[in-house]
Amino acid sequence: MNNLNTLVSLLNDSERNEFVKYLSGRNKRHDVRNVDLFRAANTGKEQLMKDSLGFNAYNVLSKRVSDRLLDFTATKILTNEATAEIGVIKQILVARKLFTFGKFKLGFRIILKAEKAAIYLNHYTLLNEIYHTMIQYSYHESSPDQELVFKKFESNRAEFVAQERLNMVYAVVKKAFNDAEYKGDSVNMDLLLKENFSRFGIDERMAYNFQTLYQLAQIADITGAYNKDYFKANLYFVDQIELLKGGEGDSEKYLIYHIDVLYLVANIFFRKKEFAKSMEFLDSMLEQMNRFKGKFKRDKLVKYATLKALNENFTGDYKSALETVNAVIDSHDYSKEELLNPLLTKVMIMFQQGEIKEAHFIVSRFRHSDLWYERHIGQEWVLNKKYIEILIHIELQNTDLVDSRMNSLVRKYAKLFKTSKANNVLPFLKLIKQYDQQPDIVQSKKFKEQVEKAIEWKPIQQEDIFLSSFYAWLKAKMEGRNLYEVTLELTRPAS
Repeated sequence: MNNLNTLVSLLNDSERNEFVKYLSGRNKRHDVRNVDLFRAANTGKEQLMKDSLGFNAYNVLSKRVSDRLLDFTATKILTNEATAEIGVIKQILVARKLFTFGKFKLGFRIILKAEKAAIYLNHYTLLNEIYHTMIQYSYHESSPDQELVFKKFESNRAEFVAQERLNMVYAVVKKAFNDAEYKGDSVNMDLLLKENFSRFGIDERMAYNFQTLYQLAQIADITGAYNKDYFKANLYFVDQIELLKGGEGDSEKYLIYHIDVLYLVANIFFRKKEFAKSMEFLDSMLEQMNRFKGKFKRDKLVKYATLKALNENFTGDYKSALETVNAVIDSHDYSKEELLNPLLTKVMIMFQQGEIKEAHFIVSRFRHSDLWYERHIGQEWVLNKKYIEILIHIELQNTDLVDSRMNSLVRKYAKLFKTSKANNVLPFLKLIKQYDQQPDIVQSKKFKEQVEKAIEWKPIQQEDIFLSSFYAWLKAKMEGRNLYEVTLELTRPAS
């Protein structure tokens, strides 16, 4: 995603319309094509503009539109999001001036208003400044109870430190995950998490807001993703989401965290194969996406729709799943890069329904390098794409492509496949290669015995849902059964 696409993705529908008016109002000539370029970026059709304008002219125009969009976005943020904070800062400054000139009664009246606003914003830094000022003048008779002010200061400082400590835990865990994913390093994620929670003094009694809940959800998601075991993901904090809903901290400023924590929890429940709970949190996510005139709806809709489609597919309603992903894919509101997850989800659904040529057509349109995809969307997406691509070529009897894709996969990810979390991949690849070369043996007793010996099967609730889907393909071949039916069996834990 280039700079223009990134900036465009930050705007909701009303802001996009407003930006068009903003651009048009600044144009002094009628032949300027900045509005055309913005609309093209809005619908993923920049290439047409590039072909029409030429490379150099396109780059110049793109930079100009990006600069205008940067100014517009910054102004909107200052106007809409920082207004309340600026208002509190003004009140603090005025109160301090009043205290300096001995106007204590009015000074405390204003500083208490500032405190109330800062509490609503969950702004620990501003509250620190407020309590610092109140403590300085707490000797005066107009001051609130001095001991109460001291306690408020200590409580605010403790909450601020706790949030920053959690931020440090998240940063440590995220760095370890990135190093493991991109450098092939191995790490005991559970031990790392335990050590750093202890190191930074994080426990279940900490004060919560939507930002801290979002970070806790990220940590749970990263740990589950690294270990390929979401079954153990700890969601001890999940009840706090409902407790915070509708409270003082459930404001426009924290809406993005509210939406994101609901998505992450929904995703973790999906990966746990608790589909009903996942859908409950997705419903709550959609409710929050519609708040404040759908401020973040456009930006979060692809994630929401993809996860909703996955839940629908793995609960047996593949038709609804296709409708859900097609709605965003066919909307022309997103670039191809933004649609990578729903497109791969569609590939999986089509493959499971035996629409092999359609699945192959979509996969063939993924033309960037593996490194590009890893940087833009992550290693798991790349691996899942490679796995299903190999199965597609087996179904199409493209033996040469099967061999080349498989050899490339093993060569590139050999270090990863030797770790405990991916120890079944190499045996599985050997088995499907054997099937590709000798399809007649797949239902033999000897081959079934090979499968049982080669793969270390986990309980259904612990096995990664996507890996289970790939195993289902081999089991369907062995039993001569419908792939989708077998997939649902392997991904639906006993109730």
